Amino acid sequence: MTLPGTSARIARTIMVLTLLGTALLSPNTALADTPLTPFEATYDTRALGMSMSLSRKLDLEGDTYTLSSFGKNMLLTLSEQSSFTIEDGQVLGQRFKSESKALKTQRRAVNFDQSAGVIDSMKQGNWTQHEWQPGLLDRFSQQQQIRLTLLGSDTPPDQLTFTVVDGPKISEKIWQRVEAEPIDTPLGRLEVVSYREVHDNPKKRASRIWLAPELQYLMIKTEHIERSSKIRVNIESLNWLD
Repeated sequence: MTLPGTSARIARTIMVLTLLGTALLSPNTALADTPLTPFEATYDTRALGMSMSLSRKLDLEGDTYTLSSFGKNMLLTLSEQSSFTIEDGQVLGQRFKSESKALKTQRRAVNFDQSAGVIDSMKQGNWTQHEWQPGLLDRFSQQQQIRLTLLGSDTPPDQLTFTVVDGPKISEKIWQRVEAEPIDTPLGRLEVVSYREVHDNPKKRASRIWLAPELQYLMIKTEHIERSSKIRVNIESLNWLD
C-alpha cells in the first residue's frame, strides 16, 4: 500500500532525476559537427518497490533541439519536454513544460523570450515573470548543459555550477565531482564521471549522477535520497539517431 503523499513525492523526484538488445555505438561521424547527437534511450526506475520504464529522446530540427521524456506505471504518469538551441557551448532555452499525474496533476512551464527580455515561469498554476538573462536554464535542459560543459572541458571540472529557474525561484545548482569506478550496464562496462549535488541538508536529501564520457557524457545512472526514500535510475538501452 502506498503511503499518502508518496506517489506525489516519487513523481517530483523522478522529474528531477530525469534531470537522467541495443548495440553500444559511438555517435555517427556524419554528425560530428553537432554539439549533441540526437538519441533515444530507456531507463529503468525503481523506488519503494515500484518500477517504471522511462523513455528519453533528443531530437534536432534545424538548429533547435527538443528533449522529451515519458514514463508511466499504475500510479504515475510523467512527461517533460524542453526546446532549446546551442550557442558557443551554452544552452539557450526556448520552452519547457512538464506534467506529473498521481493523485493530482502537477504542471510546470517556462517560456524564454529573449527578444522581449523576459522569462515566464509557471509552477502550481501561478506564473512569475523574470528578467531574461544569459545562462539561465530550465530544470530539464540543465542535464544537457552538464553534458556540453563536460564536452568542452579538457578534463572534467571538480565543480559545476548552473542557474535554474523554477516557478518564482531562480537558484544556483552546484555539483561536486566524486570518485567513481566503471559501471556494468546493459550497454557494456562503461567508464564514468560522477557528481553529487550540493544540498543544504545532505542528511535528508542527496543526489548523485554518473555520466559516460564515451557516450558524450550521457547520464547512465542516477540516485536520489529524500526523506529516507531512495530512487534509482539506470540506463537500459540506447540508440543514436541519424
